[in-house]
Amino acid sequence: MTPHTHRSLLLCISLISVLCLAVGLPLSFRLGEDGSSHLFWFWCIATVCVLIGVGAILLYEEMRLGKLQQQVARQTEELKKSEEKYRSLVESTEDFIFTVDATGHFQSLNSFTANFFGGTPSQFIGEPLSVLFSEEVAAQQLRLVRVVFEFRKSVRDEFMVTTGEHQAWLSANFMPVKDEQGKVVSVLCIARDITENKKLENQLVNTEKLASMGTLAAGVAHELNNPLGVMLGFTDLLLEKLAKGSQDYEDLKIIERHSLHCKEVVENLLSFARQEEGVSEYCDINEAINNIINVVRHSLEMKNIDLRFDVAPHLPRVGGDSRQMQQVFLNLVNNAAAAMKGGGILEIKTALSPGQDKVLITVRDNGHGIKEEHMENIFDPFFTTKSEGEGTGLGLFVSHGIVTKYGGTIVCESSSQDGPQGPQGTVFTVTLKAKEGDEL
Repeated sequence: MTPHTHRSLLLCISLISVLCLAVGLPLSFRLGEDGSSHLFWFWCIATVCVLIGVGAILLYEEMRLGKLQQQVARQTEELKKSEEKYRSLVESTEDFIFTVDATGHFQSLNSFTANFFGGTPSQFIGEPLSVLFSEEVAAQQLRLVRVVFEFRKSVRDEFMVTTGEHQAWLSANFMPVKDEQGKVVSVLCIARDITENKKLENQLVNTEKLASMGTLAAGVAHELNNPLGVMLGFTDLLLEKLAKGSQDYEDLKIIERHSLHCKEVVENLLSFARQEEGVSEYCDINEAINNIINVVRHSLEMKNIDLRFDVAPHLPRVGGDSRQMQQVFLNLVNNAAAAMKGGGILEIKTALSPGQDKVLITVRDNGHGIKEEHMENIFDPFFTTKSEGEGTGLGLFVSHGIVTKYGGTIVCESSSQDGPQGPQGTVFTVTLKAKEGDEL
């Protein structure tokens, strides 16, 4: 029964009452005492009808009110469940979610954000952004918050956060939270960890730089080879005319030594730039590494470096020329030895991947490690942290080119000091494709 029906029913009852009054009064005057008796019963019946109608309306209203209360209670419960559901989603997500006011003070934040910084949400409510983020990052975020308040639109940005030794890149979206009048009352930030994406981007940039460098290296190397050959040839002729031990002889030997060093650099460049397409070569990686170990073992012992070679037996052959793979691991061993000038432990381990389609080779040292700011450049040509005269900066550059040429990967993890991320030292992991159906 609708409110319109209620009004109609009340109107009918009122009309009945008026009609009863209009009809009953004239009859009571005309009929005298007999009419009064009939009129009494007439009034009783009319009154009962009116009371029944009013009672029915009141009873229905009470029932309708009860249903409305049940509906409100049900919707309140559903709203409560919906709020709990979304709260659970916010709390369980591994994204940084928080709200701040116009001054950059936290109004709320999810547990993941608080746990990442080593606390609970209640600890940070009312605190400024700088309590979690560095002064530089907090100032950057506050500028974005002010932009959202001013223009009432979402803005995006990326920034890096640091907790201890752990660093993470975040992609953040700052969104306005408005009231019923459309006024911005706070800013909601949802940030996602994009550290892995950043690493992939850097790898892609490095790959493109290496490809460009390979093309450039081929031309430069050929141009340098000719004058180097002439220099070495004439140096050799002059050495034959001079007595050994003379000053001129020693000066020429210095020229020869540095010319040969330049020739070695050029050969490394050519080795990287020379891409042999359509050639599929396979080698026994254990044997290739063992050959290198036999060459460097004595040198490592002289430097008080304990070499540990853990070989996985019956490995399939891997894609790659044996000579070039020896060059890769000779470069890695030499770098590890240079990082352990006071002695240390060098571990080389070979293993088959869980999917048995790749072979993993790890070269681990406990040397001084590589600083965080240098990690992005270690595969760049001519980049080196060694002292002048100790390295050319081409070892890892050439090694990266050889490994990727055969469809493999080479990655590096390093720490310059002991910490939660691992002990001090460097680990290079080389992954090479295994030959299908092959086992030694």
